[in-house]
Amino acid sequence: MYHLFRTIDEPCGLTVTTTERPGGIRVLTLVGDIDAATVGALDEALTTGDRLLADLSRVEFLSCAGVRSLLEADDRAELAVVVGGHAVTRSLEATGADLLLRCYPRTGDALAALTAVAPHAGEAGPDA
Repeated sequence: MYHLFRTIDEPCGLTVTTTERPGGIRVLTLVGDIDAATVGALDEALTTGDRLLADLSRVEFLSCAGVRSLLEADDRAELAVVVGGHAVTRSLEATGADLLLRCYPRTGDALAALTAVAPHAGEAGPDA
């Protein structure tokens, strides 16, 4: 009998590494797949700060559950998202989340955006 199916053993899951940056920015570097089985780890990581940078450049798959998690985090925190792979970009574009989230091609760009200083309340901006 012919074997029409084969099993490919490959690591699965999601690894989240957290790094603290000046200005209270927490960088979350995610590696792996974000799907129904791993979105809990993403949810937990995204509740750990008020200024977050989610680096998805090493994420191979982003499900709708992952997109929802990013949108919910963006509602309650200052969030910048680094996109790198086609799968992540496609998921964000297909759902329209790329229009709602602040997405950047590189970590440095996202960090610069999060560290940009806005005028303090009561101070005149350049257009005043």
